[in-house]
Amino acid sequence: MNTRQNYLALDLEFNHDDNANISKIIQVGIAIGSISAIEDIKTYKWYINPEEPVKPFITQLTGITDQDIQQYSVSHQQVATDIQNLVQGYKTFANPVQWGMGDSAELKAEFKQRNIDFPCFGHREIDVKTIFTFIQTSQGRNVKGGLGSCMGRYRLTFKGQAHRADVDAYNTLIFYFELVKRQQRLEKLLQDAKKVLI
Repeated sequence: MNTRQNYLALDLEFNHDDNANISKIIQVGIAIGSISAIEDIKTYKWYINPEEPVKPFITQLTGITDQDIQQYSVSHQQVATDIQNLVQGYKTFANPVQWGMGDSAELKAEFKQRNIDFPCFGHREIDVKTIFTFIQTSQGRNVKGGLGSCMGRYRLTFKGQAHRADVDAYNTLIFYFELVKRQQRLEKLLQDAKKVLI
């Protein structure tokens, strides 16, 4: 692994009710950094106007209010341009890192609905939740849990307030790097064991 390669983690917050009927994106958050410079991870966030009131459940969950949307929201085009500039500037890995699948597809879909060109993220996602589930399954352990509780099983502390897109993106990237380092340690153990057996 190129330890200097920058990765981009993506997280979205949606305006949906407590039954999780997904509607429109209200916040986009990203984190960018490399495994060799975790202390230098940068985070960014944007508010997007869903053109409907923010549901009370979402305000309670995320802290995002109608006033936040009115005061801080930017256009989809601005978000697309800013992310594209960051991807190019940091030369990030093609596929975004996410906790669960779908966020990059949802974001690209909203861009497409508005005829916004967004040539980023490739066709795949690095789903940290699936990686975690695979590891837990291989060990016969519980696979359930949110990002914070799953990080805790690896002695990682979730930093910041959950359900803020930039905060969730940051912690997702931290968790991904920890799982990569774990795999690197396992690979080294296997290589060392092979040398002993030869």
